[in-house]
Amino acid sequence: MRRSLPRSSGTHLERRWAGLALLIAVATLLELAAGVGLAYVAGFGKVRDILTRFDGVWLLVLVGALLVSFLGYYQVYQGVFRVEGGPRLPWRRMSAVVAAGFSGFLAYNGGALDAYALRSAGAEDTDARARAAALAGLEHGVLAIGGTVTAIIVLVAGLGEPSLSYTLPWAIIPVPGFLLAFWLAERYRGRFQGKPGLQRRICIFLDSIHLVRVLFAHPLRWGAALVGMAIFWAAEAFAAWAGLAAFGYHMDAAALFVGFATGMVFTRRTGPLAGAGVLALLLPLTLLVSGAPLAIAIVGVFCYRMLALWLPLPVSLALLATLRKLPELAGTLSAAGGVSASEPPSAVEAVVEAVAERPVTPAP
Repeated sequence: MRRSLPRSSGTHLERRWAGLALLIAVATLLELAAGVGLAYVAGFGKVRDILTRFDGVWLLVLVGALLVSFLGYYQVYQGVFRVEGGPRLPWRRMSAVVAAGFSGFLAYNGGALDAYALRSAGAEDTDARARAAALAGLEHGVLAIGGTVTAIIVLVAGLGEPSLSYTLPWAIIPVPGFLLAFWLAERYRGRFQGKPGLQRRICIFLDSIHLVRVLFAHPLRWGAALVGMAIFWAAEAFAAWAGLAAFGYHMDAAALFVGFATGMVFTRRTGPLAGAGVLALLLPLTLLVSGAPLAIAIVGVFCYRMLALWLPLPVSLALLATLRKLPELAGTLSAAGGVSASEPPSAVEAVVEAVAERPVTPAP
């Protein structure tokens, strides 16, 4: 029996093209409003002078960085979906779900679409929600680790910006927070399993932390997901750096990443309309605290955000038909391995799966 998309994940997918075009226009206007508002604060004259320094070559670099970040993001999805015996989607549908998550525009309500894709592949509802939450946790967790490393570099190098009050919390808090969360999840998650209501939500939250812990605890098997997330954030931060470089400002990489991590309060996947307006407003301010001139931060982040919004959109919209067929997925998956007989995995994925499934023999 065909099952329709749930309201929380299908709101954008089930819209007609005119409705999607309107939402895209709204997102673009929000980005423009944030940029114009900050330009007013910085001074339109200063912003106009910065625009005369534009070097288009750096936009090509920015586009390349976003393409690299997508490759890393695909590995993250593979790992979180499959860890601890999770279900497997046919590679075409997996690619569609990853593209939706990467662009963020169609990933309505955070991980609702990811959870539905997992349920369609045979996962129980609680497990599907936990894996969707684990994706968000891994996103922010690896970003926090990057913020810790770069903050320590800033402190050791004795850079004047960002200030000590800005970098010291990054250097101290994330790692103990990780360890405490892992300990609490392993100690208490069993107490909430199978319980209804609020206790079920706590169970999902703790299970998502457990899944992230498993990824970190078994790097030989699941290291591709961790490396993929590190590549994703490094490429995203480099894309923002290239946006500033396009207007003649080559910012210190460690200082930029601290500001980037601070301003990235949510990702394109978890933010409404891919974070349109909000991130374009916050990131220039956090980069300002990290040492970037405000006018350059405004125009550089605006270029980064507009390309991050528009570049994945054609792919996401082209795969919209595949996303709309997710309700049919449960009937097309074979019982063994969860891969549809009508949609065999590609040769590349078959090799990756063979390597991942092969047991690791310790050296004598």
